[in-house]
Amino acid sequence: MRDKARRFHALHDKLYVPYVMRSAWEMVRKNRGACGIDGQTLTDIEAYGVDRFLEETAQSVREDTYRPEPVRRVHIPKPDGKLRPLGIPTVRDRVVQAAAKLILEPIFEADFEGCSFGFRPGIGAQEALGSVAESAQKGYRWVVDADIEQFFDNLDHQELMAALSRRIGDGAMLRLIYRWLKAGYLWEGSYHDTDQGSPQGGVLSPLLANVYLHTFDKAFGQQKAFIGRLTRYADDFVIQCGSEEMARRALAWAQEQLEKLKLRLHPEKTRIVNDREEGFDFLGFRHQRVVLGPHVRKGAGKESYGVLRWPGKKAQNKFRAQIRARVGPPMRLRSCWKQVMRELRAYLVGWCQYYRHGQSGRVFQRLDYYVHERVSRNLARSQPTGKRRSRRKWGYYAERLAKWGKMPRLLTLQHGKFASYRGEANVMWRAV
Repeated sequence: MRDKARRFHALHDKLYVPYVMRSAWEMVRKNRGACGIDGQTLTDIEAYGVDRFLEETAQSVREDTYRPEPVRRVHIPKPDGKLRPLGIPTVRDRVVQAAAKLILEPIFEADFEGCSFGFRPGIGAQEALGSVAESAQKGYRWVVDADIEQFFDNLDHQELMAALSRRIGDGAMLRLIYRWLKAGYLWEGSYHDTDQGSPQGGVLSPLLANVYLHTFDKAFGQQKAFIGRLTRYADDFVIQCGSEEMARRALAWAQEQLEKLKLRLHPEKTRIVNDREEGFDFLGFRHQRVVLGPHVRKGAGKESYGVLRWPGKKAQNKFRAQIRARVGPPMRLRSCWKQVMRELRAYLVGWCQYYRHGQSGRVFQRLDYYVHERVSRNLARSQPTGKRRSRRKWGYYAERLAKWGKMPRLLTLQHGKFASYRGEANVMWRAV
């Protein structure tokens, strides 16, 4: 696989190997996705018999009678108020795609550049954030904060198939991938063709996206127009440069390279910023060079700067919206209150696991207070009317919940578990 000129010719017959199909099923079952257009859920397949389902699927792939079904189109809200289209394949299609991913991923992983971090095994968002922090510490202060406009919807099928064929010589495997791309989607009872794009929600789509943008990553390492560091996570990327002139060259270069791939940058989400004056958002974090405090050198007072990161405004607003939705309106005698608290605590722990990296302590304190107030006020207003309610304001319930240890927390709940918070109060910075 390390020979980048080698093409693999015998891949399709590996899809229906029993242990590959079983591993693919476990991947799909673990993700617990929704049903496709056929309405068949994971529970239905378990009731039908997993072994029987996998055997029938493997037989259809082996006999070349398997044909992908159109995906079910749904829309989810984006932070900017727009809707993001998602394509949900059937469970059967997801299993076969997962099997193809198990076969194809090691081949292309040997080629991917070190600047790509999205949807790759063993690396992810934290490694991408670490790369950005490392580049900032080395003096790359001018940043091209870029976003590819409707990336998954604008993938050119011919360009993608050409990129795949550089390493795949198995015609049956290429035809199968092409059928997935051309499967179409069902929206409001009507079938629509897909002339371009890959369904965002498919198991194989992240790998195909990295294969498509591998040309962009490779070209960055070969260019000599500017000096900078590229960090890409799927369709979001930043190019950190040492000067504004270099950043402008980097932006022009990125636009030129993406035009060759029949893509373009989002005009509203792409900009050149200085990480000290403006800062930038990347992967939910706010990155900015701020004053850490006075630094004495050779008897003269001098301010010291450092690049810190903490949850961005969009992430904080989304967090508050999730808390409001999970706590819900005040209700008398809520029978499912314990379940609400369990789900709330699970969400807080998961949110903390991602955003605890960096300098997030001060933001966590504010969000802690918001959760504390929201839950306590909900309990106070759920009480019967009269003197008892008028005497016991939400502060009373806040004190009682804190005393009982039943209040879900972000910072205080995790403070003893993660040592990264310790000593953070001694860091002097004026950014949040």
